[in-house]
Amino acid sequence: MPLESFETSPTPFPIGDRPMLEYGPRGGGDAAEQCLRIRARRVFPASRKELFAAWTTRPACESWLGFRAHSRAVVKPYAGGAFRLELAEGPIIHVITGSTVEVRIGEFVSFTWIHHDRDDYGSIVDVTFGQRGDQSELCLVHHAIASRREAAWLMRLWAAALDRLEHYLVPRTTRSVASVVAARRTSSAA
Repeated sequence: MPLESFETSPTPFPIGDRPMLEYGPRGGGDAAEQCLRIRARRVFPASRKELFAAWTTRPACESWLGFRAHSRAVVKPYAGGAFRLELAEGPIIHVITGSTVEVRIGEFVSFTWIHHDRDDYGSIVDVTFGQRGDQSELCLVHHAIASRREAAWLMRLWAAALDRLEHYLVPRTTRSVASVVAARRTSSAA
């Protein structure tokens, strides 16, 4: 996948619902010294309040961000509050720690992200919440990623996590009805 420089990126966020990896030079512009970031935008059939709560409460985070039964989360949604995830991926437990940098209730949350045993440098995750009628919009920017290896892992993580968030927010019966309606629209258009 070619990387797009965010120094000249024409669109503020990717059009689809998949995360997009971008890069730009740090300081001197040396190709080896690049600043990686992941950007994603998703619209969910839930209120902005529900979406914000999914990111800032421990039970919700464990429910949608945990990928196995042994995944754990600690979220303190105030500036300086602790942030910790233990994500089980097969036999590997990924430990991510950090702290909440900024919170604007219902609108924005930012936290530091340190992936232990993978990266000695921290990165930053900024999540903005918006309202679009009866739906809510999430804009995620994970920036200051130190390596392509970490960025590749984060791309897979955020793609899967946002899919899980949708399943968490949308009750199973609503998803079934929505898929039937979409199938009918597709067949009638053909």
